[in-house]
Amino acid sequence: MTPGSKKFSTVIIGISLVLIFWIYWVSTGKTGNQSGLIQFLSVQELKNHPISKKVKLGGLVKEGSIFIPEDNKLNVDFLLKEGKIDINVNFIGVRPDLFKDNAEVIVTGVYKDGIFHADNLQTKCASRYEGDLREGSSYNLEEI
Repeated sequence: MTPGSKKFSTVIIGISLVLIFWIYWVSTGKTGNQSGLIQFLSVQELKNHPISKKVKLGGLVKEGSIFIPEDNKLNVDFLLKEGKIDINVNFIGVRPDLFKDNAEVIVTGVYKDGIFHADNLQTKCASRYEGDLREGSSYNLEEI
């Protein structure tokens, strides 16, 4: 092995080790008390086994449960429904345009004192937009 190829091999091995360590570090959450990966739970799981770390929940906004106080329009309280079970959610921030009764949402946050304090609120795209893409006659690939 020539001295030049030995240096090249050492550099490649070093870079590989750094990448492997970085992937491990990020995925296990060694950057603080926050995990690199956020667990997705059902509402039932969270209510049966409350945990204090950041998690994601998905479900529907229960009809008639949205409450926005007059003094702070960025604050919203609502019930997230999954099947027959629901959970109180509080979110402070800009709400997505599609946030309304019966909307499918995913919230990320922490469950504390019977309330899920969300720091992220996402709505799933309405099915009316997905329908156009599923029907092959609604677009022409030759034009693209």
